[in-house]
Amino acid sequence: MKNYTLYKLEEYPMPHIGEILTQYFLNNRTRKSSLARILGVVPSVITEYKGRTSLQCGILWRLSYALNHNFFADLAEHLPLDFTSNASIDTSKDDEIVRLSDENKVLKAKLEVLEKVMRNDK
Repeated sequence: MKNYTLYKLEEYPMPHIGEILTQYFLNNRTRKSSLARILGVVPSVITEYKGRTSLQCGILWRLSYALNHNFFADLAEHLPLDFTSNASIDTSKDDEIVRLSDENKVLKAKLEVLEKVMRNDK
């Protein structure tokens, strides 16, 4: 059986989703009326969202798509790093770093050979 670390919730308070939304709206100059129109709600609903400590996943999902922003990832940043996830991890950048590192080693070796040849030609 897996060992679980017991976290005290008072040490890790739930982030205030309304504050996360408010900060996003300020940083991205999101207009309440425009967002309300996209979501098919009245602007006062957006104001209500900004004051809420939590929102239903469905609402957060719709906001994410309406604004092209992953609010779930913003929430996930507040969780301890040792928490697991079933989300797939994009390793393409790591793979590219390894490939470029290998290519760099080959190019350095070729440069050394070229420098030796150039020294011997003189």
